[in-house]
Amino acid sequence: MRKYAWNRCVALLLCGLMGMGFSLAVFSPPTWAEPATVQPVPRADDWWQERHKSMNARVKQGNVDMVFIGDSITHGWEGAGKATWDKYYGDRNAVNLGIGGDRTEHVLWRLQNGNIEGISPKVAMVMIGTNNHKDNSAEEIAQGVEAIVALLRAKLPETRILLLAIFPRTDVAEEYQNKVKEASALYAKLGDDPMVDFVDIGPAFLDKDGVLQASIMPDFLHLSEAGYELWAEAVEPWLGRMLAEGQGWTALFNGHDLAGWEEIGGDKKTWRAENGLLITDASGGGWLATTKEYGDFELSVEFKVPENGNSGVFIRAPRGGNPAFAGSEIQVLDDYGSEYTKLEPWQYTGSVYSTIAPSTRASKHAGEWQKMVIKVQGQKIQVTLNGTQIIDGDLSEHMDKVKDHPGLKRTSGHIGLQNHGSRLDYRNLVIREL
Repeated sequence: MRKYAWNRCVALLLCGLMGMGFSLAVFSPPTWAEPATVQPVPRADDWWQERHKSMNARVKQGNVDMVFIGDSITHGWEGAGKATWDKYYGDRNAVNLGIGGDRTEHVLWRLQNGNIEGISPKVAMVMIGTNNHKDNSAEEIAQGVEAIVALLRAKLPETRILLLAIFPRTDVAEEYQNKVKEASALYAKLGDDPMVDFVDIGPAFLDKDGVLQASIMPDFLHLSEAGYELWAEAVEPWLGRMLAEGQGWTALFNGHDLAGWEEIGGDKKTWRAENGLLITDASGGGWLATTKEYGDFELSVEFKVPENGNSGVFIRAPRGGNPAFAGSEIQVLDDYGSEYTKLEPWQYTGSVYSTIAPSTRASKHAGEWQKMVIKVQGQKIQVTLNGTQIIDGDLSEHMDKVKDHPGLKRTSGHIGLQNHGSRLDYRNLVIREL
């Protein structure tokens, strides 16, 4: 019998008994035991208690923008993952809230007893549940994760949550491997909350044949240094965007699909969302435009070009015509490619194409992630590439080119990404309107 049906029966029975003059003092309805996964409980080990206290001491210091919540795999950012942690999170006010051996119930207790007291981080990354694999069902594990997310949403309503599927493991029997997969599938629905992104990065740890290698997980559970690098790279499209949103930026790309974008022109569709990235990898495609138009703004974009790769970021572009000239283009290029040894100054990465050359060369080599920030306000334009400002110009000073470049006069239009026949990866596209 379902609980709500039983409750109705109990209510009717009580009414009948009261009508007959019976006392209810001795009547106690039955209770249903909650699974251990949702019952907060600490661990008695001295080392565990000391680590818990040290976490509480750290968060009391404040200045916390990111928290990583989990078990030994998260704890391991301080071991095999330390170099990667320093590289990706050392300057991002991140706090490690992982403890080896923890289950969902232990995390619940920690979160209720100081781990997030007095802070309001912009992002919380959660990966927990693998240690519940023997004693709990997939449903119970999922309930434990759901309880953790519910607690975070209640105590930290402004915090965005990156909820990860439980990582693959092959150190246990297949039934347990399948159980944690099923648990992840059950709590994936939590991603329906606009403040929660559910992501399964498990495939990032597998080789091309779908096999987990010892070079990534030496004991087929815990990550190696290379494994932590894969983890950081896989979640950066999500963490970067969520952290920016927490700082007041608006995401142009949600990591899941092309909502808010439209492919214009071309013989075929070549743009897609994949693993949190915005990708084009074929010739014959059109350019990708935002469905919304923007006037004055600050735009932050991260990109990775392959050898001899070529693309561009269009600004204030209309739907018709060549957006590089009907609007304006900020160049994205493999400056060091063998096909681009004789570039004009206004063709290097970060240039306002055919208009303003960079003051210095700040581009990285092919295959490396780069960050470009474009700020346009009126006719003033600034471009910062990889932390170095390379453009500080005024489009109105170039009106001698307006006959061939009418976009110089435009004050608003679409933001776009160019397909120039090579693969291009974009991530963390965020904007602030001015």
